[in-house]
Amino acid sequence: MALLLVPLGGCGPIREGPTTEGGVVRQGVPSSFVFGTDSSEVDGLAATVVTDAQDYWRGQFRRSFGRSWHDLDGGFHSVDTTDEDAQPPPCASDITELTGNAYYCATVDAIAWDRAALLPVLRAHYGESAVVLVLAHEIGHAVAHRLGSDDAGSPPLMVETTADCYAGSYVRWVVDGGSERLRMDSAGLDSALRALISFADPVEREADAHGSAYDRASAFQDGYTNGPRVCTEAREFSGEWATGGGPRGNRDVPTLLGERVPAIRGYFGELVRQRGARWNPPRVVASDTAGCDGAGIITRCGGNVIAVDRERLRRSTYELGDQAAETPLIGAFATTALESIDPSTRRARRFSVPCLTGAYTGHLVRDTERASGSDLNEAVRAVLSGDTTSRELFGTDSASGFEEFRAFRSGVAGTAESCL
Repeated sequence: MALLLVPLGGCGPIREGPTTEGGVVRQGVPSSFVFGTDSSEVDGLAATVVTDAQDYWRGQFRRSFGRSWHDLDGGFHSVDTTDEDAQPPPCASDITELTGNAYYCATVDAIAWDRAALLPVLRAHYGESAVVLVLAHEIGHAVAHRLGSDDAGSPPLMVETTADCYAGSYVRWVVDGGSERLRMDSAGLDSALRALISFADPVEREADAHGSAYDRASAFQDGYTNGPRVCTEAREFSGEWATGGGPRGNRDVPTLLGERVPAIRGYFGELVRQRGARWNPPRVVASDTAGCDGAGIITRCGGNVIAVDRERLRRSTYELGDQAAETPLIGAFATTALESIDPSTRRARRFSVPCLTGAYTGHLVRDTERASGSDLNEAVRAVLSGDTTSRELFGTDSASGFEEFRAFRSGVAGTAESCL
C-alpha cells in the first residue's frame, strides 16, 4: 500500500521549517541487507527502523495474537527515483511509481522506499521521527497481512488506518524506552503526527484512500494508547457522520468574524447558562486597537476582550484553511466559558478547553451545514500545529500536541458537558 506524501485537498502541507529535533538513533544498523542501498545515512536510518520494528513485532505478535512472527520474505528495497537506470522494486513496473512514496508489496511480502524524494524530505521538514512513523506504517501493513485483515474485500480506508494503528503501538514502545536502537520524545511524537496528517487524504476522496487527518491521527493514537489488539476492532470514520458535504472555499476574515463569532458566542453562552452561571461574552476587537500585548493570532486581554491579529488570521486561513483559523477563536470563547462556570477549578481541568473546542467543532460537523469533514481536518491541523500561543490560549502550554489532540478527540466524540 503506497503512502503518498501529498497535501490535503485545497491546502498546502503544514508549513514546517527545518526541524531542530534531535536524532532518534541510539544504536544504528548497517543497511547492507537492504536491496539497492547506497549505504547512505538515510538508508541506515531506514534499516535501523525496519529492523527494530520487526523485533518489536516478534515479541508483540505472540503476546497480542498468539501467533509467531516471521520477518518479511521479500525484504526491503531502497530506490533512488532520480536515477533513470535504477531497477524498479517489487510491485512496480517503473521507478516513477515509487517517486515520493514508500509502500508494502503484499504479493512478495516486501517494503520499498524512495531514498531520494521521500525519506530525506521527511527528515528535513519533520525530523527523523517522521521516517520512523512512515516505515512503521508500512510494517503495519505486513502485520495486517499476516493476520489476513488486508484481503481484497477490505475497504482501503480501513486497511490504511489499521496500518496507522499498528504503527502507533510500535511508536509507543519506542517512546516508552523499550527499543535499544531508537528513542523518541514528545516533541518527536508531535512532529511525526504532523507528518502523518500532511499525507492524509481529502475527505471526499474514495479510491486508494488513506484516511482524513482526523481518521489517521485517531487511528495512530488508538494503537499508541491501547495497543495492537484494538487495531483489529471496527472503526468509525469521520466521513460517516459529517453532514456538511465536501470542501468549499475559505471564508474571508470579515465573514469569519462577522458570521462565525456570533455562533460561537451563542453556543458557549448556552452552555454557561445551562450550568447556572452568568455569561458575559468577550468583545472581539482588532489587535491594533485592543491596547494589550500578545504575540498570537488570538490574544485574550484584560477587560474581557479577545484581540485578533487580522493579517495573521488571513494568512492562517490561506495556509491552513478557515476552520483552522477559527479554531483558536473557539478556544478563546471556550476558556471564557470555563472561567464563567467555575473559575476556581479551571487549572484542575487542564484539557477542558481543547475538549470544548473539539465539542464545538464536532457539533458543527455533525449537526449543522456550516462545516464538513474537510473543516474537521483543518481543525486537526490547527490543534497539531505546534503553535505556542495556541497552547497558551488553551491553557495547555506545557502539554504536547499529542495530548491536546486526545482531548480534542474526546470533545468531538462527546458533548460540551462531557468536557466539564
